[in-house]
Amino acid sequence: MSDYKNDLINILEMLLNIEKDLNLVGYNQTEKSVYYSIAWNISKSGICNITDVIISSKLSRSTVYKAIKKFELNNLVKLEQSSLDKREYNLTLSNI
Repeated sequence: MSDYKNDLINILEMLLNIEKDLNLVGYNQTEKSVYYSIAWNISKSGICNITDVIISSKLSRSTVYKAIKKFELNNLVKLEQSSLDKREYNLTLSNI
């Protein structure tokens, strides 16, 4: 097998292990995209709100909101009302 194929298999195995560690295995690809968008926004700017996730994931507000509510129900994400804009909620990841 070529080095490229071995590297790809290793990367996919690492991703699966990360998803297992984060309890993301049971979620669909869209939901995982929302989760990774939250993590990326937090790592980039230290804070993330629902609008940030909509922009970075390029998904609809309802899709993002449904995924976040599912994560919140399963204690993967915490929502806290923004002190700057009461219409907005800041997100934090519970398991990181």
